[in-house]
Amino acid sequence: MQLALDAPRKASVEAAFTFVKRFGDLVALLRADPGNDAAQDLALDTSAAAIETEPVVLEAGVEWSVIPDDLTLKGRMLARHVETIRIAAGTGPDELLTLARALSHDTVPVQSSPNIQVEMVQFLAPPPALSEGSSAPPRQPPRVPLDRGSDRRIGTDRRRSERGRHFGIERRQTPDRRIRGERRIEIIQDQKAESARLHEMLLRGVRSLTWEAVLTAAVALVRLAPRIPVEERRMFGIQLRRAISRRAIEALVDLAEREDEQRARAAEVLRWIGLDAAEVVLDRLLEGEALGVRSFYYDVLGGMPGVYPLVTPLLASRRPLSVRHGAALLGRLGMPAAIDELLRLYTHSDEAVRVAAVRAIGEIHEGPAADALRQALHHPDPRTRAAAADAIGVWRGGVLAILIVASLETERDRNAWLSLVSVLGRLATLEACSALAHVALSRRSVVRRTGYSTTQRLAAVEALAMTSAPVAHVTLERLARDAEGVVRYAADRILEAERQRAG
Repeated sequence: MQLALDAPRKASVEAAFTFVKRFGDLVALLRADPGNDAAQDLALDTSAAAIETEPVVLEAGVEWSVIPDDLTLKGRMLARHVETIRIAAGTGPDELLTLARALSHDTVPVQSSPNIQVEMVQFLAPPPALSEGSSAPPRQPPRVPLDRGSDRRIGTDRRRSERGRHFGIERRQTPDRRIRGERRIEIIQDQKAESARLHEMLLRGVRSLTWEAVLTAAVALVRLAPRIPVEERRMFGIQLRRAISRRAIEALVDLAEREDEQRARAAEVLRWIGLDAAEVVLDRLLEGEALGVRSFYYDVLGGMPGVYPLVTPLLASRRPLSVRHGAALLGRLGMPAAIDELLRLYTHSDEAVRVAAVRAIGEIHEGPAADALRQALHHPDPRTRAAAADAIGVWRGGVLAILIVASLETERDRNAWLSLVSVLGRLATLEACSALAHVALSRRSVVRRTGYSTTQRLAAVEALAMTSAPVAHVTLERLARDAEGVVRYAADRILEAERQRAG
């Protein structure tokens, strides 16, 4: 880059170099990082301040034999075929920004403005072809360089003969390739080739009934789908679903039933297919009590929110088994809208159906699930109350422990009461351990009839021993210190066993 300055003063030279540096940064930012507004504003303000009192002339140096980096100011001038830019003193930021944007772009014309004069490189037209019989034009004498009164080198003197020139295709730098999208085009082309190969593998496997190969190709295509361009993704999905017929879906389900190691991949494909696969899996689930593959059916259908309209009619079935399957699937789906449907099963005549409904509500963590579980804790059937406590302990965590604590004093069924105590021990929250400590320390006697029996108190101590939570350990230490009789002895033995395990 050559600089022609009006005044050779030192301050003028420094201002010119500052302008070249900061204006070049502005052009690079507009090209490589167009969203960095703060850095662009700083570079623009510094550039305008540098030429506030002195003009500057920028020369691209078209005779250079080495093409500079595309993101430099000189590189952009050469790329846009700009030979000279003359910028007057006091040029405003608006004109400088317009010039910088034009230089950073590949197609926007670089034009002059009131304070900026742009001179483009003049391209020489090839000489006209000589017709037959015409003589060649007279050869011009060699040009004699003018004496400029200095030792400034010109022409070929500036070129380094030892450095070879590159005559091949210009290779753009990595940031430029990312901006132009060439890498993305290559990736899309590779994806199309891979998709075509997998589709052919899938169709060949369907024709030859090699269902393991079909599953392998289908899994690869399903995982490739998110990387397909948005405008082509819908057609990609339609073609893949057409390629996997109902016969193929049934064969994939058969393969998953036979081989445990294939179930995870088969579930991924079946969930992606959608309702066509859901109908097949739901029919298999309703055929009988296949305990070995029931969890596989639940995993497939539970991961497909679109099957909700297919599952809710099962709750009105006359077969208790179908009703239980419907309740379990609604719990897996976890939709709050299913709570009202499941609440109606509280009055079902089959005890197993009521338990399945309570457990399904426990899996739904949104909506009025807490109220539904509170109702279940006050159900007339003790097994339903125990199922509600178990649902709170397994799925709801310690959030609803207060409901179980409140039911301890009102529960009269022995098995249901023991279920409440066991759940409090698994929760191991501060409220749960405090309630168990209260049970263990409240001794029933002839004078005091509101306490608990020895069996109940020992059950509370045993529940505290079921967890390794620090709060449970502190509660056991309290019982070993404050309790009496067999409760104190049981707490002391549990602590001794913990100390022996710890070494």
